[in-house]
Order: sequence, then C-alpha cells, then structure tokens
Amino acid sequence: MKVVVVAAALLAAPALAADKEKIAIVDLDAPSSMLGLSSQVTKSIINEAMKTKRGIITPDEVREKLGNKAVSELTKCADQAPCAADKLAVLGATKAIIGRLNRDDKNYVLQLWFLDLNELALITAIDRSILIASRRFQKDVEAAVPGFLRGEREAHGTLTVNATTANAQVTINGEFMGVAPLTTTLKPGKYELRVEKPKFLPVKRLVSVEANQKTVEEVRMLLIPGQKEDDLAPMAAGPKPEVAGGSSGGSTFAPSAPTIVFGVAALASAGIALGFGVVSKNQYDDLKKGYDSASDSYAGTREQALAAQRNATGANISWGVAGAALIATVVSVVLDVRAAKAGDTQVEVTPAPTPGGGGALLIGGRF
Repeated sequence: MKVVVVAAALLAAPALAADKEKIAIVDLDAPSSMLGLSSQVTKSIINEAMKTKRGIITPDEVREKLGNKAVSELTKCADQAPCAADKLAVLGATKAIIGRLNRDDKNYVLQLWFLDLNELALITAIDRSILIASRRFQKDVEAAVPGFLRGEREAHGTLTVNATTANAQVTINGEFMGVAPLTTTLKPGKYELRVEKPKFLPVKRLVSVEANQKTVEEVRMLLIPGQKEDDLAPMAAGPKPEVAGGSSGGSTFAPSAPTIVFGVAALASAGIALGFGVVSKNQYDDLKKGYDSASDSYAGTREQALAAQRNATGANISWGVAGAALIATVVSVVLDVRAAKAGDTQVEVTPAPTPGGGGALLIGGRF
C-alpha cells in the first residue's frame, strides 16, 4: 500500500508543478501599422500554451492589472529577466514571454524572449527575419512557437551557394555574405539570394532554408553578350568560351562581326546581281532572235521588253550594293588588323543553357 501511495505521489508531482507554473504573456512591442501581425503571434503563443495545459496570464489580464504605462515599460525589459520579474511580481507569474515585432525594407523582424522569473534567467529566444515577399510569416511563427515554449534553442539550417565562375559576390536579403563558393548558417525561412559579378548577368532568386537541413543552390552565371572573362571556371553545360580566330596572342587577326556582315552582304549582293544579269541577257537574246530587219520590228511583246529592262535595272542596283558592301568590308578588315595588332580579340562565342534544357551560343564582338 505504501508503494502505491508513493507512486501516485510521484505521478502527481509533474501535474502539481504544471499547476503552479503561470506564464505571463505580454503584448508585443510593435508599431500601430503591425498590430494585426502582432496579434497573430500572440494568438499562436496562447494556443500552443493551452495545448500543453499550462497556466497562462493573457495579455489583456496583464494590461488590466498593471496598466498601460507599466506594460509599456515591461516591453522594454526584453531579455532581462530581473527587470521583468520586478514588474510582474504582483501577478504571481513564474515565467514571462516578452517580444518585439518590426520590419525593415525587406523583412519582418520578430524577437521573442521566454524568461524564468524565479531563476531570473533567459530560457530561450527567437530572433528571426522573415522575408516580406515570401508570405511565410504566420507559417514560420507557428513552426517556431512549440520549440520555443519547450525551451529549445531555435533550429538552424545551412545554405551553400556555388557559382560557375570564381569570385561571384553573394548577397542574402541585401546583406553581402562573401564570394562563392560559400556556406552559411541561417534560421529557417525564405531568403532573397543575389549573385553578381562584373561582366556577368546578375542572378536573383528566392531560396528556402529549412531547420536542420542543408540547402545547396547552383548558380549558373552568363557573360553579358560582347563581354569576355579570362578566369572563367569550367561550365557543366559545355566547353570553355572559345575565341574566334584560333590561337592566342595579342597579334592574332580575327574578323569582327561587322566585317563578317559586310563580307556576307557583298557576296550575297553580287550573287543576286549575277542572277538578274543572266535572266536579263537571256530575255534580250530572245527578243533579238525575233528581229525582222526588213520591217525593223521584233517578234516579242512589249511586256517581255519591260521585264528584260527591269531585270537589267535590278542587276545594276545589286552590283552597286555589292560594291558598297565590298568597300565597307575592306575598311572593316583594316580596322580589324589594327585591333589585332593591339591585342584586342574581336569575336567571342560563349555556350549558354536555355530554359528548356537545351543549349545556345552567345556571340559577342566589337561593334
């Protein structure tokens, strides 16, 4: 019988301890524009405390017994348990939850402190920035509160950022973190990641970091068309950028994009002119075959004669265009030779991925 009584007493001990525990929950210190979010946080704390059947003193009860001025002073205690214990002594609370909620340009900033008023110590805390654009505020709060009330330290996750070029600068939520490859420890949530480097297109995306998990972001950096980079890291999508013109060296000649365009235009125009000329000559020959010297007349029609004349005009115009393009080609070649002697490579071809999973070429040059 004595054993049964002792066992019953031991089983009842936690319940008695729980009955004696009274948690004073204080309204969050927040600007008037954020009272709605503040009340959501408070509601989440109260609901979770009630699930564990803990005794609570609600924010309304705290305010009713202490008054607005005392509550305002209480919120300034933050993580200082002696300060809070002094102001909450009249309520008989054994623990207290004090918090702040604010925001910056991109984030909601939530701070919560769980204080032991008997031991005058900080039990645990939450200090979290939640990206406004992520729409995760309530979800993150509800995920963090249970562990917070159990006295657990807030869990973190790791984020690793790799880039396809060396020394790319990594910024998270507007704060410069270093250069890729980079690994950092972050609180759970969604973060705005930005990776950039001169001569490359910047990359901006949202990434999620979960508690006790590793997140790896592979960032593919693409050269801005027309730019070149000497220290490119190998790209998984294909070979290293190739420079048109073959071998390296400051004096290697490489035709520029304008030279190629003018040269192709000259050849195309000459081909068109030759075609018009051949057709026009054949039409004139046909007309001459039908010439009657006795009557000084041709057997062909007026329409045939006009067609032959139009083709001849087309040939003359095309020869003129071909000539102008040829002159432009010569001038551009001269400029290319000078640039090559100065060590200026003209055309750069860079492999790049496409959204569909395929590939493409980015062609840059001196224009």
